Amino acid sequence: MKPRLHPLYTKLLLLAIVFGPFYWLVFTDDGQWRTDTVLLMLFGKPALNLAPERLYAGFDEAAVRERFPKVDLRCGAAATPFGNRLCGAEIGTFNSIPSRRLVLYYGDEGLMAAKIDYRRGYHARLLAWLTRRLGAPETGADGTTATWPADEGLVVARAGELGADEEPTLLWLSHAVLAQ
Repeated sequence: MKPRLHPLYTKLLLLAIVFGPFYWLVFTDDGQWRTDTVLLMLFGKPALNLAPERLYAGFDEAAVRERFPKVDLRCGAAATPFGNRLCGAEIGTFNSIPSRRLVLYYGDEGLMAAKIDYRRGYHARLLAWLTRRLGAPETGADGTTATWPADEGLVVARAGELGADEEPTLLWLSHAVLAQ
């Protein structure tokens, strides 16, 4: 005589096997992050794996196109506080963090600033990634700005929670910009 499992147990086990992964992908932070990352890749949004602390003035348009061939960089003249030339591209992820856009600001001295717009729900993940990579940030007197010294500039992000009117943005500012 073979031992049999109770039919209710079998049904519950099958439901757990079917709905468990779905629940994890949709309702947990880790699952949502992985789902968003895969969906952005499937929709053709390029990944940008860039060390913001290693940006430098000589990182010109040609170097960006060579290093990131899948990023559709579009450049043109533009009067900005950071220079006279602007390059932008839509991106899917920035170092595995779901993102929207990369903007590079060029002036007479080369790359002056870089801006990465990431998705609001991943602000805490971005701050944790920066802290693991660059160490504990310095915070401004008002406690709203987190900064990390970089080789040739400064990496800046919003410390703590983002307000409803605040843009989820990571900045790299060159020494030339900081001297102004």
